[in-house]
Amino acid sequence: MKMKRLAAMTLCAVMCATTVVPVMAEEKDKVIGLLIPSPEGDPFISLCIKGLEKLADEQGAELKIVETVDKAEYEDQTRAMAEMGANPVYTMWGDLSEIADRIAPEYPDTDFVLCDVYMETDQPNVSSVAVDPSQSAFIAGVVAANNTEVNKVGFIAHADRPVSRKYRDGFIQGVEYVNPDIEVKVAYVGNDQDPVKGQEVAKLMVQNEGVDLIFQSASRSGLGVIAGCEQLGIKCIGSDDYQGDVSDCVIWSALKPIDEALYVVGKSSFEGEFMSGDKEYGLTDGLPMYTQEEFDSLSEDVQESVKKVEEEFMAGNIEVTVETEAETEAKTE
Repeated sequence: MKMKRLAAMTLCAVMCATTVVPVMAEEKDKVIGLLIPSPEGDPFISLCIKGLEKLADEQGAELKIVETVDKAEYEDQTRAMAEMGANPVYTMWGDLSEIADRIAPEYPDTDFVLCDVYMETDQPNVSSVAVDPSQSAFIAGVVAANNTEVNKVGFIAHADRPVSRKYRDGFIQGVEYVNPDIEVKVAYVGNDQDPVKGQEVAKLMVQNEGVDLIFQSASRSGLGVIAGCEQLGIKCIGSDDYQGDVSDCVIWSALKPIDEALYVVGKSSFEGEFMSGDKEYGLTDGLPMYTQEEFDSLSEDVQESVKKVEEEFMAGNIEVTVETEAETEAKTE
């Protein structure tokens, strides 16, 4: 049963949390550094690692992963990674990336890649890399609208943050593109590393709101959302990477191929042509929004709808509007 894999992934995350790789290990000619603020086992971090493993294999380099779970050690760990000769050095998400951008001038021979952040930088040795998930979320909305029988679907993220809004608003607009009468219920887990809480939030949404499909974008907590959907017998849409192998209830995965983006930027570092600056990749850059396997499982009518939406995106005829920070704050006043 596929949920056994889910349990195994959760167990792996717990085990990995106790085996942090020390920074000052045996040096090799080529080292790629990755600093992460959460234990390995988070699906999104696993996706990033996949891209860096590809880069390491191609370059004959060692991939060194450091779990910087204590914020007080963020700067020391980032400096240590640069001083040991890792190049490039990848930092995951905001807090680590802000430190890397600040100290980068002190390490002009080290290329820093800030992962999954929207951060403007003018440092010649810093690259801010993000993948826009709003287009794949819009397509997921189209798929969801064609798979609900009660005209009620749900969206669950870990928190109301800028990246989550791209998923949320893209999904809602994709649903409305097909049928504006379909209701989209929204909830937040409050933590991106709590599968148990994710499962509870999903079950409450089904029981209290009556949705028959949930799109989750909640990192490791999203594994719990998938578990809740399977337990209650409703459909689920995964995010970031292919999640059809997590449970049979997952009918679609809204891809966010950050692995490919990180690979491309890292390759430019090894080739001596580092792609500095802030960059956001998406459908128009040739990145996949879904897997062929899941596309082939759709009915012909829905396949045609998905292809039409892709063509409209490429032609610039569809643009996802994402709620700004100011608009979000105004709604809570």
